[in-house]
Amino acid sequence: MLRNRPFPPATVRTMRRIIMASALAIATTLGPVGPVSAQGIGASLPRASLIAVTDSVQLEVVDWGGQGPVLILLAGLGHTAHIFDGFAPRLTSRLHVMGITRRGIGVSSRPKKGYDSTTLVGDLVAVLDSLGLAKASFAGHSFAGSEISILAARFPDRVQRLIYLDSAFDYRQMLDRIGVATALGSPEPPGASYDRGTVADWTLYAERSSGAGFPASEVRAMFRVGAGDVVQGRSATDSETLRAMLAGIEPAPLTAIRAPTLALYAAPTSAEVMYPSWYAFDQSARERGQTVYSAVSAEHAVQRARFQREVVGSRQVIITGARHYLFLTHPGEVAHEILSFMLSK
Repeated sequence: MLRNRPFPPATVRTMRRIIMASALAIATTLGPVGPVSAQGIGASLPRASLIAVTDSVQLEVVDWGGQGPVLILLAGLGHTAHIFDGFAPRLTSRLHVMGITRRGIGVSSRPKKGYDSTTLVGDLVAVLDSLGLAKASFAGHSFAGSEISILAARFPDRVQRLIYLDSAFDYRQMLDRIGVATALGSPEPPGASYDRGTVADWTLYAERSSGAGFPASEVRAMFRVGAGDVVQGRSATDSETLRAMLAGIEPAPLTAIRAPTLALYAAPTSAEVMYPSWYAFDQSARERGQTVYSAVSAEHAVQRARFQREVVGSRQVIITGARHYLFLTHPGEVAHEILSFMLSK
């Protein structure tokens, strides 16, 4: 258990479940966000603004700039667009890269309802309208896979190309088959005596839990941060919103997708590879981890086969040994595949 967190244990448990669920591909203030370093690639600050999608709902839109076709990045469950702050600059030499933070998360509006897939997809269309974009390409990580599948099926004239970042699954079917309890049942890394709940501690925790350290800008976007850089509490989302998002996932209409499609999959080869902190787990944690890994791996194989069969002409790339946040753990390989796909004829 993490120590000295300056906010309620329930908040910690929910955030941990977001991170770990995302690590298994099941769930997971505007202005300057600080210098961005894309794993060694320098970048200018992204621009962030709020765009109205209804009379009462505004969404954060992040613009990393660049020249070329527009690619919109969509984050996984519980994350803001700033999860891509370190990765997006790898693409801007050839693409104009933007990101959208869905309702209920970060600085986007947090209404009491509207977390079903249909509403979330409607928000994406409204953003395109506000930006004056007739169509764009979309890359969705984790939970966002459901959104881009439904977007492409229902609004084919608004979608140029689709890229799935370990998200080419029917999440409704997958959660119904293996159960939310299994999906959210991963063991957590053991606590650390040095952990004071700072932004740096949270980025390290993310790396220990999922194999990918989140950009500091993402931690700041998800939480309130006080004196001493200590996280004070969550501003990104609450447990009720997360439950509504999970409950609102609609079946993926895969056979209706007509846009050119690239599906990138992370394929950890064992429970030891999937969990960075495996070496520190006790026997009980290892048994839970093995149970989740076995269930998820088997279901992923079924889902990959279905996607290949139903999304005609889609290209699948399996990155063996990668973890769920593959754009953070394997940024070079992922950027290469995206650029090759986006710039192909």
